[in-house]
Amino acid sequence: MNSSLIELEPEPCPRMAAAVLLLHIAAATLPWLTRCTWALALLLSVLALAGLPASLAAVPGPHGRLRRVRCIGGHWQLWLRGSQTPVEAHPGPGSRVFADWVLLDLSGTAGRHRWLLRRDMVAPAAFRRLKARLRLAC
Repeated sequence: MNSSLIELEPEPCPRMAAAVLLLHIAAATLPWLTRCTWALALLLSVLALAGLPASLAAVPGPHGRLRRVRCIGGHWQLWLRGSQTPVEAHPGPGSRVFADWVLLDLSGTAGRHRWLLRRDMVAPAAFRRLKARLRLAC
C-alpha cells in the first residue's frame, strides 16, 4: 500500500443532510421569532434559505455532484456523479481541518466542489492522511 495514496468514497449521510436542513430552517425562522422588522426578517430568511443548496451539496450523498476523490502525492483527481472519467483538481483555500471533521474544498476544471467529512465516514488511515495532506497544502 502506498502511504501517499488517499482514496475517499464516503457513503451517503442522510443524518448530516437532515441536520443541515434543520440548521437552515432554524436560521430562516429565527429573525421572525426575535421580532425583527418584516423587511429585515424577510431578507435574513431569504439569505438563510439561499445557502441551503450549497450546504447540501457539501454533504456526501445523492444531492451532491462529487462522488469520489483520489490523491496520489500532490496529484488530486475527482469523479463527478454520472461521469466515469476523473477530473483534475487541487485543494482550495476553503479547506479546513478539525479533530473529527474535514471540510474538503477542491477547485479544478469542473468548478469548485466541497465535501464535509466526519471521521467515521471514511477509513481511519485515509482520514489521517487527508488531514495531514490538507495541513501541508493550506
